Amino acid sequence: MLTCGETAEIVGVRHAERHQSGACARHGECGSEGRHRHGRGEARSARLSEMGFSPGQVVEVVQNTPGVPLLLRVRDGKMALDKRTAMQIIVRRILK
Repeated sequence: MLTCGETAEIVGVRHAERHQSGACARHGECGSEGRHRHGRGEARSARLSEMGFSPGQVVEVVQNTPGVPLLLRVRDGKMALDKRTAMQIIVRRILK
């Protein structure tokens, strides 16, 4: 997790979520590896890409306060992401 004022380059986006509760296994929604069959992870990564969160882009953390969405500067704008979604973005810190 980056702190306020830090910048990073996006390396990639995780495509699938793993469930720890086991709820999806009880309902037959996950494959043998605990991944969703219905593609929510892929849809989320595609949506992040549409919003500008794609490999090679540089992001800056504008606000990272507990209990509120993460505010990031990407390209020419600012985007608010919930922290669960933000954790799907794989980044490499840029040291100043």
